[in-house]
Amino acid sequence: MLNKITLIHNFNKMFLSEKKNIGVSLSGGGAKGIAHLGVLQALEEVGMKPDIIAGVSAGAIIGALYADGKSPKDICRFLQESGYFKYVSLGITSKMGLMSNANFADMLAGYMTARTFEELQIPLVVNATELIEGKNVYFYSGGLIDKIVASSSVPIILTPTKINGKFYVDGGIFCNMPAKVIRPYCKTLVGVHVNPIIIDRQMKNVRDVAERVYSLVIQANTVEEKQICDIMIEPVEARNFGMFEKNKGQQIFDIGYRAAMKKLEKKA
Repeated sequence: MLNKITLIHNFNKMFLSEKKNIGVSLSGGGAKGIAHLGVLQALEEVGMKPDIIAGVSAGAIIGALYADGKSPKDICRFLQESGYFKYVSLGITSKMGLMSNANFADMLAGYMTARTFEELQIPLVVNATELIEGKNVYFYSGGLIDKIVASSSVPIILTPTKINGKFYVDGGIFCNMPAKVIRPYCKTLVGVHVNPIIIDRQMKNVRDVAERVYSLVIQANTVEEKQICDIMIEPVEARNFGMFEKNKGQQIFDIGYRAAMKKLEKKA
């Protein structure tokens, strides 16, 4: 949708007249994305609250809720109480996906205050995959909810999101940790990758196989993104949880918090 030159020009024009202090890039990872909340909590406690956020898929959801002014603990509580990942249950609802994302969009809209990127308290960039032309697209202005849903619409499982006549799915296909896009706009860039490869996990069913294949596909596109981060946090223990695992929110939150604190203490 936007080339790099146009993107930079529009960023500068809209909200980046001066370089931000702390930038955070949040990866995809399904339910494991709750670990992002623990990381954000740790960053706040050490005085490194983000000034700009980029996220994809689960990272786009967490990033949007946080940029909307919700605290990490409140978001975690909401995800647990609302059964946030209950929409991940198989059942043919569309010719283009196993599940509809309509309830997902309604859930986001019911919890969030902002309706546009401009209304968020912290600048946010999310990416999605434009399905027909097969390219990565960054969103940072205009309507918010549909673009968050687009960024996190896992292909095959969730129906693609239609925006302005084009179909979008999970941005992790091309970029599962969008760090480069905000690198020029922050002094310190923190990358958070919650989807590490599991080497020894046994696969028992078709969902395990699908999750494994998806994880392998998106790993390669995070290598360069990780390298340009000043601080890279990977909650390794998160690998014990599946992409669609439910009801473990507090455990996953704590894993992210511990991993962040360990890394930040070394940097201190």
